[in-house]
Amino acid sequence: MKFEGDSSNYDVLTRAIKVIPSGLEGMTCEVGLRKGMGTKYIIDALSIKDVPYKVHVAIDPYGHIEYASHEGYAVRLDYTNNMRDNTIGLCHIYANQNKVNFIFLNLTDTRFFEKYADGIPIYEEKEIVLNEYIFVHFDGPHQVDLLKVEFLWFNKRMKSGATIVFDDVVNYYDHSKIDALVKQTGWVLLESTGCKASYQKI
Repeated sequence: MKFEGDSSNYDVLTRAIKVIPSGLEGMTCEVGLRKGMGTKYIIDALSIKDVPYKVHVAIDPYGHIEYASHEGYAVRLDYTNNMRDNTIGLCHIYANQNKVNFIFLNLTDTRFFEKYADGIPIYEEKEIVLNEYIFVHFDGPHQVDLLKVEFLWFNKRMKSGATIVFDDVVNYYDHSKIDALVKQTGWVLLESTGCKASYQKI
């Protein structure tokens, strides 16, 4: 098995992580990972980044449940538990090879927000609870209202210099509404290339 993706412009993820200031504390995170191509790019970039914690959190329920793939549509795609099992094993192996702590949470975004509002514990000779993020890739629900909830949750846990990337910003939902909210909340656009848009917190 190899990493696969259903998107493009994955290099936007690489560049968004590259510009994060050295020494910034927090985790990287992705909401929605499917077959892990975005995960690979994030792990590659994080593995060479000079930050205190090389911890990547991936959130996806899989389970062939209904998915908000476009604004106003909920469908069942191929995100099965079999896909999960094949993908997550590969992600763990790849992260281990690159000395990144890969944490997979088999949850919807809503459940994640409920359960991990106070942070995620990691164990390196002692328990450390991390509750800040230096990078987030939004590739889960593709609906404005749901993306607003996701963004605002993470925004409270991100400091100046942190970066975010939204996927499928063309034709899936009205990204101009998200773009306006993000900029009003203290972020600047880094780039909008093809199907992805990246921002940095000022």
